[in-house]
Amino acid sequence: MHFFSLTFKDRHPNVLLIFWTDPLCANVDMMASSSGDYMGLPLQELSNQFLICPLCLEQFKSPKVLPCQHTFCLQCIRSYVAARGLGSTLPCPLCKEVAHIPDNDVSKFKNNFMIVSLLQFVENTATKIESPTESNLDTLASGDQACEDGCGACGEITSMTSFCQMCHLWLCNICTKAHIRLPATAMHELLSSRQVDARCKAMVGKGETALNEIQTNNNELYEALVMQQSQLPENVRLVKDKIEAAAAQAVRVINEKSADLTQRAEEFLQEHTEVLSQRGREILKAKGELDGIEDLLKSVKVSDDGFKNQKAIKKVEEYLNRSQFSNSIEAGLSSLNLAFTAYGNNLADLKNLEIGQMRVVTVKPKHVFLTDRSVNIRKNASLVERDYISALAISKFADKYVVANNQDVMIFKPDSRIPKPFLSPLSDRNVTKPWGIAYSEEDRRIYISQSGPYEGDGSIVSYTHDGYFHSQIASGLTLPRGIAIHKSYIFVCDQIDKCVYIFTNAGRVIRVLKKTPDGKCIFNGPMFISVGKTGTFAVSDNCTSVKVFDKDCNLKHTYISSLPESQFWDVHVMPSGAVVVCDWKHGLHKISPEFDNNGLITTDGSVLREPSALAALESGTSIYVGTCGGDIFSAI
Repeated sequence: MHFFSLTFKDRHPNVLLIFWTDPLCANVDMMASSSGDYMGLPLQELSNQFLICPLCLEQFKSPKVLPCQHTFCLQCIRSYVAARGLGSTLPCPLCKEVAHIPDNDVSKFKNNFMIVSLLQFVENTATKIESPTESNLDTLASGDQACEDGCGACGEITSMTSFCQMCHLWLCNICTKAHIRLPATAMHELLSSRQVDARCKAMVGKGETALNEIQTNNNELYEALVMQQSQLPENVRLVKDKIEAAAAQAVRVINEKSADLTQRAEEFLQEHTEVLSQRGREILKAKGELDGIEDLLKSVKVSDDGFKNQKAIKKVEEYLNRSQFSNSIEAGLSSLNLAFTAYGNNLADLKNLEIGQMRVVTVKPKHVFLTDRSVNIRKNASLVERDYISALAISKFADKYVVANNQDVMIFKPDSRIPKPFLSPLSDRNVTKPWGIAYSEEDRRIYISQSGPYEGDGSIVSYTHDGYFHSQIASGLTLPRGIAIHKSYIFVCDQIDKCVYIFTNAGRVIRVLKKTPDGKCIFNGPMFISVGKTGTFAVSDNCTSVKVFDKDCNLKHTYISSLPESQFWDVHVMPSGAVVVCDWKHGLHKISPEFDNNGLITTDGSVLREPSALAALESGTSIYVGTCGGDIFSAI
């Protein structure tokens, strides 16, 4: 147990207070001298070392202590619980000890009164040292600056001693004394000119950071608009060429319609060239305003006049509050193109028909469905330890799930919270760092890819459905990850070797998919794989893309998300040929069989967070999703 002591000189010179510290303050050792002066750690160091929440890394606000004695801000715990969909229990973010949430309300955890007392002590002591009082007014006044608007109380043009935070007034020496003595204003917090100046300077960094972000976004938006403007004529020229080619065989009728469409294309060019030019002019105008705001911040850096600096910072705040650049970036960055699709060349039919269709093409994230409706999500099971799920396999009737978390292989049943070990106690072969799992209904075997204790010790092993070791398929792999079964073939991703192995179930290598015929690498780091009924297969590559191959191993499509920070994990090829993808950041994606309708799958609510593993019924009516929080959901 740890203690620290504080002796209070001003009111109780002979009283020594002993505080017991929680684990966050285990190293505090503040001893008071016999004279009663404050010794040991400075106030700022005390605050930085022992009064900082380990979640938000800021000073505690409404500190709550868990049964394990770790302390966090109330809002931090509330956000931690909400982000992970926790129920009635909460694993401590530091030591992982599970605590029951009183009445499912984190605000009912006990307050850490020692932390509250320390926060109040630091605040009161800092106020005593820095705030203007009658005893130090003369000292503070020596460094004051004249205010051109005069004293806020008496209007006298003289040196300003303090600034009242409650009244928002600068006060001279005489009015400051009166402010302190009057009962109505005695409790108001007064700041010296130096303190105001220090606070203004402290805000410069935040202002510069915010302005830099806006300036960066502003520059990116302008560059994108300039690029679009430069590419627009070429885009329209290509469209006009297609229009003319489609109209070449239609003689008079087609030529008339071609001329009409060409005119509309020219109008599109003129209209949108002007629109983009106008946006460019607006951005340049805004750039001038940003330069002016930056000049204000630079003046605050070099000026010691708290009054002027406060005015400058206020202008910066007003500018930042009304700035709307961040809201217009996505719209401004959307790619703008003109497209043309020709119809058939039957002249008799074309006399009464348009020869094609023009449309404005914008590149934006699509929200699509697995079917013609929104996907329903239901939680089926959950890990008590909340370990992430790296691989998932299900039985034929979805009455049992087999999961891996890179440590163990476990069995779940629907609505279960207590997993059971998959391996039989009588099995003579354990698994080491399992990454991928695949279930074969034909021979009722579970195939597992394991990385082993060291690089190069990876292997593929198979077990019976009841957890007995069956055989070793392959060994000596560098880092095997995802695994899939198709008929009598086993597909395995090796992330470090950057390839996909195809074995027979007897362990013979029949193909290594690694390079194109011209010697280029196909993958950057294949992680997970799935094979469909027809032999087409999909591979998530280095978390950044999904590559779809036909049954002859020819690359047919590469899917890259248009959403920021997408991280692709497991994939699954549905019976329809559509590919479902786990995006750790955003949810589930779908790649259509024709690759023409790809995007984020719309789901009911926001319960599905951080998906990492996939499995599905053979019928394709349901897909099962494992998450990084240890939950298993069914999507219908």
